[in-house]
Amino acid sequence: MKKTLLLTTLSLCLLLDAGVVLADLPDLGDVSQASMSLADEARIGRNAMRELRQQDAISDDPELDTYINTIGARLAAGAVGSGLRFTFFVVDDGAINAFAMPGGYVGVNKGLILATQSEGELASVLGHEMAHVTQHHIARMQANALPNQLTLLATLVAAALATRSHNSDAVFGTLNAGVGLTVANQLSFSRDYEREADRVGMQYLTAAGFDARDMPSFFQRLQQGEHLNGGEAFAFLRTHPVTVERISEAQNRALNSPVRMRASSTDYLLVREKIRNQLLTPADAVKFYQTALANRQFLSEGAQWYGLALAHQRQHDLAGAGKALARARQLLPPSAMLYGLEASITRDGKNNEAALAVYQAGLSRFNGNRPLADAEIDLLIQMGMRAQALQAIRELLQRVPGDPILYRLQSRLFADRDMLRYHAALGNALYFEQQYEAALEQYHLAEQAPGDDFFLRSEIEARTRELEKIVAENKRDSTETGVMQ
Repeated sequence: MKKTLLLTTLSLCLLLDAGVVLADLPDLGDVSQASMSLADEARIGRNAMRELRQQDAISDDPELDTYINTIGARLAAGAVGSGLRFTFFVVDDGAINAFAMPGGYVGVNKGLILATQSEGELASVLGHEMAHVTQHHIARMQANALPNQLTLLATLVAAALATRSHNSDAVFGTLNAGVGLTVANQLSFSRDYEREADRVGMQYLTAAGFDARDMPSFFQRLQQGEHLNGGEAFAFLRTHPVTVERISEAQNRALNSPVRMRASSTDYLLVREKIRNQLLTPADAVKFYQTALANRQFLSEGAQWYGLALAHQRQHDLAGAGKALARARQLLPPSAMLYGLEASITRDGKNNEAALAVYQAGLSRFNGNRPLADAEIDLLIQMGMRAQALQAIRELLQRVPGDPILYRLQSRLFADRDMLRYHAALGNALYFEQQYEAALEQYHLAEQAPGDDFFLRSEIEARTRELEKIVAENKRDSTETGVMQ
């Protein structure tokens, strides 16, 4: 039923998004003009994220997540005073697209990251989407375009999933006259909102140390790519219409910004090649890298060798992977991702002790790196080193107490020996992933499990009462609107 709803609202979402997340009005940032409070925006954004996770739309690659949130945090520092806490995530899709949701949630498709040619270009897209959020564009359009916030939630989720359906043209045919009229009225504001997002996004870009010229440069390249593609618009251009006038305005604004000749980070270069591997078959990836290296066509030779190492590993050619990685290390500065790949190749070779030493060396150099730390804990569990794994989890939970990945790792430690702690840990993971019904089920199972931990049982009881109210409210809202069922 839920997937049917998303399909039937898909065309509305795509067109609505063109107006909703699209604005150089003098000042549209006064939240008092919006139809939603900041609390409403935050709730809608959280719920949309939950739906996207349930649809498996969000990448679960820890290195991609760490990178996109690292660069996002640099940009978010320029949005001080917005009252928002940003969350950045990678959408598991090869289409060129990015979008913003209320409450500070910014998604970028794998395909868009791969389409950029510098870290500044990627940052320009994130800054642009952040501006849509800080200027409350979605909230401003909601009152006139949608009857209620639950309908807005459905449209946000459907818009995010649109490129993954690979059938958006067919769905456009379901628009009725009433919806079409609403969308037509909405689109009359889209270019104003896009221009404002350009202007504010450039401010974030400059404050983070990037060159503001990267924004119009990237948009212009996308527009040229669209022409070369026979006029078939990229998903990003369908929801963020680019015109010659808009690019010209952005270029003129950029002239007043300082020139920043900033090299892309090693992690950016490696993330692109990891994504390329995820979008290609192993055989096609090996062929791509061999051709690129032979023809000397690349942004970074070292990153190409890293990509080739990944491709060889996926083909179970560990010797080839090791040689390519060694060449990458000769050409690139140290990176946690290089340590991560070395350890992964070593684990594939069944040498867990050596892999553990690689993780420890990587963490010694890149203290606190989450992908390395989580992978080390995973290996400790695999090796039966429960005490060390549990201690590492506890230390990390003190720093990030609501991290679902850590709770899932913790649940593995208790799966075959302590049902109380197993169900409690799994319930915590689901709770922080906002999968409330599934979390409630795990807490009920924990209540029925044997064990005398008074404090843990008290926490479970309190969390159960909280979730029973949330689940009941969600079901009531769904019944009243028929939107989310």
